Amino acid sequence: MKRMGILGVAVVMMAMAALIWTGCESAGGKGGIGLTPASVTLGGASNATSVVVFSAQVSGALALPLEWRVSNSDLGSILSYSGSNATYRANTGKTGENVVIVTDQYGNEGSAVVTQN
Repeated sequence: MKRMGILGVAVVMMAMAALIWTGCESAGGKGGIGLTPASVTLGGASNATSVVVFSAQVSGALALPLEWRVSNSDLGSILSYSGSNATYRANTGKTGENVVIVTDQYGNEGSAVVTQN
C-alpha cells in the first residue's frame, strides 16, 4: 500500500513538471519588431506641434509589454503608448533625425526614423 502511494505521488509530480516545461517557450528567436511607418518626415511651420502614431508588429505574436524610447529627447518624445501603438511628439522648432525604438519583454527590438525639418 505504501509503495503505491509513493509511486502515485511520483507520477503526479512528473505530469505537473511536463505541463510546466511545455508551457514555457522562449520568444528570443522571433527576430526584429517592425514599426509602421518605418520612416516619416515632419515639416512645416516651426511653431506647429507634429504628432505621429507608430504601430509595432512581428510575424508571430507580439510579446507585450513593450518599452518605447527615442534616441534624442531634445528632438521629441513618446507622448503615450498602449499595447502595440505609441504616439511620438516632435518638439516645436527642433530639426534633425530622431530614432523611435521599441523593445519587447524578450529583448527583440525594432526602430523607425523621424526626420524633422
